Amino acid sequence: MKRTISAMSGDGVVAHNRRTYFAENVDPTRTHLNVEYCYTPIEEAYHQLFDAALAEFNAKQKRKDRCIENYYEKIRDGKQEKPFYEVIFQVGNKDDMGTAGENAELAETILDKFYRSFLERNPHLRVYSAHLHMDEATPHLHIDFIPFTTGSKRGLSTRVSLKQALADQGITGEGRSLTERDLWVQKEKEALAEIMLEHGIEWEQKGEHKEHLSVLEFKREKRKEELAELEQSIERVQQQQVSIQTVEQIEAKPLPLTSKVAVDREDCQNLVTAAQKYVVQEKQEGKLKKLLKEAKKTISDLKAKIQSLTAELSAVKAELAQYKSVRGKLRTADLEQENDRLRSRLRTYEDVISRNNLWHFFNGSRGKNRNRDGAR
Repeated sequence: MKRTISAMSGDGVVAHNRRTYFAENVDPTRTHLNVEYCYTPIEEAYHQLFDAALAEFNAKQKRKDRCIENYYEKIRDGKQEKPFYEVIFQVGNKDDMGTAGENAELAETILDKFYRSFLERNPHLRVYSAHLHMDEATPHLHIDFIPFTTGSKRGLSTRVSLKQALADQGITGEGRSLTERDLWVQKEKEALAEIMLEHGIEWEQKGEHKEHLSVLEFKREKRKEELAELEQSIERVQQQQVSIQTVEQIEAKPLPLTSKVAVDREDCQNLVTAAQKYVVQEKQEGKLKKLLKEAKKTISDLKAKIQSLTAELSAVKAELAQYKSVRGKLRTADLEQENDRLRSRLRTYEDVISRNNLWHFFNGSRGKNRNRDGAR
């Protein structure tokens, strides 16, 4: 059995996650099956996580205007860091792992185990809200977290930073083409895939763009390793290069009555060895430099390809978002047309009742309807 894995960014809407209101796609008869793993209001989570560091920071300030009164509000209203992140994990889709199907319980088991292992893998992501939803089309897991780093030399000693939080967990990006968040999401997917495999489910990696991207990233890493090995080889060869100074110090002594010269036996051997080394080194360096040039070109080509695929993936995401937006507008237009149609029918019925003097059968409904018409 094979199933896809989804990892989507969410908006972290508490009312939706905690079901204080019900969206159209929610089945209230199944809401009791949802699981709330944890919930702390984000302001309180910030106090728990940063108040000690904030007090320490403010105590060091010589000017009052440099003190921070509320760290959460500073991050929320600023532009440098997001106050929190939400990621939504899902196994399969509504057709093969739907909440109404036979695999719903299996999906719940997998996501439950994944959440518990998530906390162990991510000590620098403070999870303040986590919910497993079993009352929509497909079981899925909302995880809301605050990324933080400790021991910082700048600002608060404990502060918000996704980049540094992931770096503290051994994950660093390579620029916009391959961010630390991309690498982290990929690692989490792999962790989820391992749990799926324990339950007899293989990860079906659909989407040629992302799959191709992963392959290229792997190839690029291999080329980097090869490049490092080549550079080390060249360094070793250079260390073994002929010492020109040693050769120049060899003294040739003229032989009497001949045009020939003589050198000491040791110097002669040094010259022979030097000549042999020179020939070998010339060949080795030429070959290594050629390989090094090819490796650098391959890495450059792979980087360009990754950037191209990343841009293409962003365009596809933008197109999908536009489609969803248009679909929502069309849905609103349909509802308005239906509303107008019902109003027209209501007015027709009221006219018929008035013409036939039948209002006394409706016990005052006439006044209510007129009030509604006035409100409209």
